Amino acid sequence: MQETTFIYLDDVRVPPSNEWLVVRTAEEAYTAVLASYKNGEEIVLSLDHDLGEDIPTGYDLLNWLEKDIVTDMTFRPNISFLIHSANPVGRENMARAINAIRGLM
Repeated sequence: MQETTFIYLDDVRVPPSNEWLVVRTAEEAYTAVLASYKNGEEIVLSLDHDLGEDIPTGYDLLNWLEKDIVTDMTFRPNISFLIHSANPVGRENMARAINAIRGLM
């Protein structure tokens, strides 16, 4: 049975349960996704958009993952996405990015 890693990206909120790995920056989330992928784990990624002033957002994280999928034909993480951001424009942008990622896999 494949292990599942639950990654919760948010700068202030706490996740709905203790099963989530809490990461506070897009860079930490990216590192966690790559580590889980290398371990052969299924990934559930819950995203906030706004993570602070002038730092990468949840949308940036999705762009990094999309770039990796485009440039590395072997990088195909078993990943599911959730969006918990309260930012309506950020939610919309992240939803589009997620659809683009799904279209590549």
